[in-house]
Amino acid sequence: MIMGFAISLIVTVDYANSDDLIILGKGHSPIYVSNSDSGRFDFSNDNLTDYYVKAHYTGNENQMYKVDYKIQDECVDGDTFEEATMKLGFTKTDVWINDGIEAWTPWFKSAKSHDDNGLINLVHLPPSTRPIPYPSGSNGDDVIQGITNKKQGSFTHKESITELDNQSGWDGTIFFTVPVGKYFLWTIHPATGVDGCDRLAAFRIPIIIEN
Repeated sequence: MIMGFAISLIVTVDYANSDDLIILGKGHSPIYVSNSDSGRFDFSNDNLTDYYVKAHYTGNENQMYKVDYKIQDECVDGDTFEEATMKLGFTKTDVWINDGIEAWTPWFKSAKSHDDNGLINLVHLPPSTRPIPYPSGSNGDDVIQGITNKKQGSFTHKESITELDNQSGWDGTIFFTVPVGKYFLWTIHPATGVDGCDRLAAFRIPIIIEN
């Protein structure tokens, strides 16, 4: 299997350009990293990066794909598990899909007490629906989940994240499997504000899986 990633972000007013991506390594499994120098990951216009993503195919026998996210607090509306919210979804030719796709974090997989099926339930919306604004009450699990000890959550809250220019935020890894094809992997956010990162409605990563 070969996986290709390209990164583009969808917010209320902005779209990404070709220099939003850095490709590290060669061969069939390069690593794709958001390019903070492009300036389009700075939603507050304060010369600080608010959103960082790294994605690659791990090469293991389960055809596992890995995406690392580092997201500034305001983007997910909070610095506690009770406040922060972020959901996942996949589209293919503008149709929201979940058949044949599994997504998880180690927290979701670790115990039935955390999640009944051990997977992240994906957002599934009517065809051609874009999550801008995100429909109120829509389905799908919140990816940022926790219990009493923050270190045991699905994401980890950190007071300083290097890739976010030492701002506080959320750090987490999502794994997924998906059939051969072309998709968009979406993270869907609250978008409750009119300025800064709290206006981020959704962020998409185009994914190409080939034999």
